[in-house]
Amino acid sequence: MNKVERQNLMITLIQQNNKMTALELAERCHVSKRTILRDIDELENQGVKIYAHHGKNGGYQIQQTQSKIALNLTESELSALFLVLKESQSYSTLPYKNEINAILKQCLTLPQTRLRKLLKRLDFYIKFEEENLTSLPYLFSDILIYCTERNVMLVDYQQGGHNTAENVIFIGLLCKRGQWIAVVYDIGLGCTKELDISNILDISYSFGKTIQTHDISIDNYQQFLNPIDTPN
Repeated sequence: MNKVERQNLMITLIQQNNKMTALELAERCHVSKRTILRDIDELENQGVKIYAHHGKNGGYQIQQTQSKIALNLTESELSALFLVLKESQSYSTLPYKNEINAILKQCLTLPQTRLRKLLKRLDFYIKFEEENLTSLPYLFSDILIYCTERNVMLVDYQQGGHNTAENVIFIGLLCKRGQWIAVVYDIGLGCTKELDISNILDISYSFGKTIQTHDISIDNYQQFLNPIDTPN
């Protein structure tokens, strides 16, 4: 079980049992209590609302309802946002289609009569031709975290009909005409390269390795595409 699978299992266990201690989670996931505490910190950083209750009957719980965020937008800004979201439905491969639909529905039910009518006109009279695109796999959100961490990761992916495993560091994500690419630093080759996200099968942590790559970014990675010559 890799880290992502373990953290997903932790969320499922907490939701099913309403409340679980770190020790109970460690026993169910077959890892140490320290690993569970580290996973909980990472899940909180990802936005999972985990609450710790101390005492005899304490444990971890997950808040089911998400807090609302208010935006202070002008009429023109809201109209622009509405159209951008509508347009994105025709070409975006981002894994947020349900969330985008929810935002659009909220816009069309605003209490301000004049603004609501304006957005309904935009919705009724403007149409964007849809393309048949494949949405991103679940790994998209995980890769964003790995790009921030800059840890060495073991990536299993398909290439030329064969499965390949390599140690890499994730640099960033690149979108080319609806196709999402993971930009990585290949430790074995000593250079950056591009991996089609749809070809990635699994990602896991590769421990005991540290490589300094903070001078490489999504903006300058092309300077590092060629292998670095190592002096004899």
